[in-house]
Amino acid sequence: MSDFSLEQSVLNLNGHVVTGWSDDTDGLSLPNMDIANIVRGASGKMVAVSTGDKGGPLTIKLLPNSNSVPFFMNLVTAQKNGASITYSGYYRDPINGINVALIKGTMTNAPQGPTLGKGTAANMEFTIEFESTVADYIAVNFS
Repeated sequence: MSDFSLEQSVLNLNGHVVTGWSDDTDGLSLPNMDIANIVRGASGKMVAVSTGDKGGPLTIKLLPNSNSVPFFMNLVTAQKNGASITYSGYYRDPINGINVALIKGTMTNAPQGPTLGKGTAANMEFTIEFESTVADYIAVNFS
């Protein structure tokens, strides 16, 4: 049996290795992408229409005292002041054999500053929408 922890994985964005993951259950989220839309005609026949979607949002939740928070907040400030910031990098999970290339992203959601509250309410959440994500799955022996 293998135990998964984000501390065992690596998320590298623009050369920065992200650290200080939130301790709630979803510190990192890269949801499924829509690859086709289904259209049904009046007769009930179905047609699948490819979306061309190759990317999606990556949501990162960090502890407020994480070393990665200043990295992201500096880029958020630059983006709010008109800078064009593009993100690229990779996510590697050696426990489950997952590697994901993250290509051409832009920050779409970020905190305005330190969040107030305790526990998970104080976590800092950032969302980056990527034009393309390419996953590579490597066979892992769980014995």
